[in-house]
Amino acid sequence: MGRIRRTRVPRYILDEKDTRTVFDLEKPAVAVGRDATSDIAVLDLRASREHCRIERHGERFLLVDLGSQNGTRLNGLLVERAALKPGDQIGVGGAQIWFEEAPPPDDMELSDTMVTSAEALGLEAGADSLRRLQRVTMALNSELHLDPLLRIIIDHLVEISGAERGFLVLSAGERRPLVRVARNFEQEDVREPDAGFSASIVERVRKTGEPLVTANAVEDDRFQDTLSINAIRARSVMCLPFRQRGQVMGAAYLDNRLQMGAFGEIERDTLMSLVDLAAAAIERARLYEENERRAEELEELNKRLELRVDTQGRELSEVKDRLRSVGQPEGVYPQIIGGSQTMRDVLRLLDKVVKTEEPVLISGESGTGKELIARAIHAHGPRARMAFLSENCAALTDTLLESELFGHVKGSFTGADRDKKGLFELADNGTLFLDEVGDMSPDMQKKLLRALQEGEIRPVGGKAVKRVDVRIVSASNKNLARLVRAGEFREDLFYRLRVLTVDLPPLRDRKEDVPELTHHFLQKHTKPGRSVKELDEGVLELLQGYDWPGNVRELENEVKRMVALSEETIAVEILSPHVRLGARGVGDLEDDGKVRNLIELVEQVERREIEKALRVAQGNKTRAADLLGISRFTLQRKLDKYDMTS
Repeated sequence: MGRIRRTRVPRYILDEKDTRTVFDLEKPAVAVGRDATSDIAVLDLRASREHCRIERHGERFLLVDLGSQNGTRLNGLLVERAALKPGDQIGVGGAQIWFEEAPPPDDMELSDTMVTSAEALGLEAGADSLRRLQRVTMALNSELHLDPLLRIIIDHLVEISGAERGFLVLSAGERRPLVRVARNFEQEDVREPDAGFSASIVERVRKTGEPLVTANAVEDDRFQDTLSINAIRARSVMCLPFRQRGQVMGAAYLDNRLQMGAFGEIERDTLMSLVDLAAAAIERARLYEENERRAEELEELNKRLELRVDTQGRELSEVKDRLRSVGQPEGVYPQIIGGSQTMRDVLRLLDKVVKTEEPVLISGESGTGKELIARAIHAHGPRARMAFLSENCAALTDTLLESELFGHVKGSFTGADRDKKGLFELADNGTLFLDEVGDMSPDMQKKLLRALQEGEIRPVGGKAVKRVDVRIVSASNKNLARLVRAGEFREDLFYRLRVLTVDLPPLRDRKEDVPELTHHFLQKHTKPGRSVKELDEGVLELLQGYDWPGNVRELENEVKRMVALSEETIAVEILSPHVRLGARGVGDLEDDGKVRNLIELVEQVERREIEKALRVAQGNKTRAADLLGISRFTLQRKLDKYDMTS
């Protein structure tokens, strides 16, 4: 008979807590874990109840991790599924399982490969600690919210130390320490955590800032008078100071009520490093949640602001409607600067004028912006798409003005070498602005009247007439009604031109518009790419104090001068002398027939200007004297003369 071949039985050698146990298990699947019903039961708390399984597939063996909390290692490396070969080392928590095929039952001698040197074990322990710290660091960095982060911290402290329970106890000032999180080795929350730890030990560590380790707290002389130690029957205890921002804010408290001497120096030093990492992670999570809270508050604030803006927008719309009903213009005239009541009255009148095609007469002093108003009438009127042409009637002789308005034919006068269309013909279906019509000669007035009455023109030297349709907007700085009464302007032409009238106020009657006009001209006359110059203190007050006989045009010229002569800031000294000294406009110098006492008049003027200069100079006499163009000594003498307090 031939020799019968016997099946070899796999052998598993468990090394745990200096004890070696051999298992010969001939099963298709061998269960490994902390559960007592496991085929290979381990005691280490870091092992899961159902940790891993070893499956047999014919002559092959496969190691399978069962989703354990701390992972399964094969020859020092974490694995989920891996093939086994004789001599492989399986790590489950702190326990080691050696795998090899067992010899037949009659050959029970252990292989020499089972002898492992202390040096190799030490290297493996160091590598294991490094892998643990790496895994813990990754876990801490992956969580940005405080509560789940605290659970991760305490779970890893319990796992690495092999503790039964862990408490993270934080305190503020002299208040009683509070447990922020308490977990056991099953990664479950501890019931009634405030009664599960020794507050005395935590307080000692918090005050000293030093870690504390005891192998058996119940018999430790340091805690004989501590009632909580006896109440909870604590044996192994390790308490580590928890620092935040350089101060001890509490402690990480770990215990094992069943095993004495569970914690040593290695666990203490390793966990101190981990606690410092955890403190930084907690601070980061606290700041993150603070930022989240602020972001939520900001979002809520934005919602409230949006609601408020919507509400204010509706209220503003209602206010505009009310203002419009009491004087706010409906149209938008960006070329016209000024928000004073007098200018709002003008713009309200424009709202009506622009809707018609009737002739308009604009009256006002020189420089008040009559051409701007004329252009606004055209731009917002029904002829806006057609031509807008203008002519200053005071700037040309009758012959040239007639040629400009009505055109001429070749040879009609010396220099007329070709036919030329006049402004009436060029502005056909559009608008023609005639400035200073009060300066027209009687003969030109007659010819203009005929063109307006008949709607036709005849070029100079020509015989044929041409039909034209032109809206006339005219302007004059003279009082045409007075000229009509004096017989200097045709009454019939006057009524033809003034079907609608717009009276522009002088700038001295709307001084509240001076700041807006000033800033507009500063921007207008600043070269592209350069910043708008700032006005020094007192400049705007002096600009508003001047009467501006040349009106808006004079103000614009003054601003152009200021921009050209100043540096980054426009100082008071840059202003023209008459503006700086508050000189009055021509209108105030007109003779009203009264004779004034010169001594009283001089005193009145000097008092007024001295008070103004001191106000602008904010009481500085030297600067006030400079503004007045006199010496400081002269200023003081006048102050004494008029008994004026300085």
